[in-house]
Amino acid sequence: MQFTLAHGTANDFVVLPDTGDQLVLSAELARSLADRRRGLGGDGVIRIGAPPDDQPSAQAFMDHRNADGSHAQMCGNGVRVVAKHLVDHGLVAPDHADTVHVATRGGTKTVRIVARHDDGTVATVAVDMGPPQFEPARVPFVAADPTAVRHAVELDRAAADAAGRDHLDVEVVSMGNPHAVVTVGSVDTAPVEVLGPALERHERFPDGANVGFVEVVDASTVRLRVFERGVGETAACGTGACAAVVALQRSGTVGDRVEVNLPGGVLTVEHADGGSVTMTGPAVEVAHGRLTDRWLAEIGGAQSATSGATAGPGPAPATAAPAASAASTAPSGSA
Repeated sequence: MQFTLAHGTANDFVVLPDTGDQLVLSAELARSLADRRRGLGGDGVIRIGAPPDDQPSAQAFMDHRNADGSHAQMCGNGVRVVAKHLVDHGLVAPDHADTVHVATRGGTKTVRIVARHDDGTVATVAVDMGPPQFEPARVPFVAADPTAVRHAVELDRAAADAAGRDHLDVEVVSMGNPHAVVTVGSVDTAPVEVLGPALERHERFPDGANVGFVEVVDASTVRLRVFERGVGETAACGTGACAAVVALQRSGTVGDRVEVNLPGGVLTVEHADGGSVTMTGPAVEVAHGRLTDRWLAEIGGAQSATSGATAGPGPAPATAAPAASAASTAPSGSA
């Protein structure tokens, strides 16, 4: 089984090219590959498959699982990595506008190539992330007042001690996946490691949540840390960057174009009222290799799509049990 190690602003992935839909990406295989000590290591695993029938404009499908094996509806950094892989390896040809169309569990995303390296490979891409959804039921979030902009969320004792109060005021938004946005005075001192998991698993987020802690520098610059659902704190989160910006725009705190500074790098988010959100950032391939037959056998082996299982819209990729030894080691990074 061939793989690529890649990242977008240090949000790192194991990428499995599978445009012939020969593999089934099971939760067990994803966990084993993402294991940083006994697998390749990553914030998630992406199988690049054939586009599903229900997304006819797409040229490929991003079948993404988080490091814990759970499905991801959408991943802004991941879709940039997928577009780069498709173009650089000749799997699809960009159209006249230098764009490719990638199917995700959150719908088809249009990705435009913004800059290339001297050798012609993709360096920077912009993703049309679609419009944000603020209606709590569509996040989903259980709101006491569905018309409110901010919602008071009760905290358990450990989280309340870290926050210094018994609740947090959060804004909720969906960017194809659920987000809670908390404005803080400084991301450096925000108790992300305590408040992140408390909100990620909070009962008022029935599907869990990605939790962003955002510090406003000025109207065009913010700093952000994100505790991602199914992963933990990561070096960058593309949908989280978009969620933070559109949440701040509702209160008039930031403008239409914002530089989002994350631990792993910088993303640019653009959004005007009522329109789609555009996120621009880098995509990097670090290494290519092949998983050893022994390692695959030790974790349970790879299952072909013809043997039964699928994952999400359209066919998907390979099954396994918990991890064993690695064919290669990935650089540490974040989802």
